[in-house]
Amino acid sequence: MRERSAFAIIRFMKTKGSRILAVRQKLQLTQTAFADMLGGVTRGAVGNWERDQGIKEENLELISERTGVSYEWLATGRGDMDPSQNVAPIPRPSSLVRIPDLNLFGSLGGGGLLEVISGVDNGMPTDPDQLRGYWTFPEYMVSAFRNGRGVYAWEVRGDSMEPTLAGGSVVFVDTEQNQLPPDDIYALDAGDGLVVKRLRLVPRTPHIDVISDNNERYPTDRLLRDEVRVYGRIIGWFQWRK
Repeated sequence: MRERSAFAIIRFMKTKGSRILAVRQKLQLTQTAFADMLGGVTRGAVGNWERDQGIKEENLELISERTGVSYEWLATGRGDMDPSQNVAPIPRPSSLVRIPDLNLFGSLGGGGLLEVISGVDNGMPTDPDQLRGYWTFPEYMVSAFRNGRGVYAWEVRGDSMEPTLAGGSVVFVDTEQNQLPPDDIYALDAGDGLVVKRLRLVPRTPHIDVISDNNERYPTDRLLRDEVRVYGRIIGWFQWRK
């Protein structure tokens, strides 16, 4: 019986998931190591792909870019995994970190609704319905925050934090920094849903001031510390200038 090469066998794999598995096995990487090599991808996502679940075009483009494997082969099975039969990671000029942009909204006034972040794997939500996309940064920009682990982005609405934050801004929240002090801007729930406010401890008391920077329209609320749930500190934001 005529022996077929490994690449001849790989060429005829029927599903995208089986072809992704073949690439990982060719590189002799675990799912975790493969996810790390791709950057900003979870081990759980790789496992789902290999079961032929949740594979998007951008995932195939990323695998092709990072490994040198033919995109056409990954997407359709046509052609060879790699014309040179030399599958190896392409060196990257710099590492990139992806910050999940959550599909929820925080209010700068009152009444924002919080959806619980569930199904987190390696710091990334695994439920696609919770995501609007990702923000991508060079690793050096987020290295002070554990390379982005536990940092999430979401949109804020309202005018109570103007001029610091305008409605429509996207805030980046470090959920690992959810203990007070220091006095700063936080994502929190004081009984009216998810909001973004400035918090200030009242010394030698059990109280905390919840402050709107637009204090001409929104007075400061003084609450018991136990009445305020802090989700994380605002470590940055993005907004367009008009």
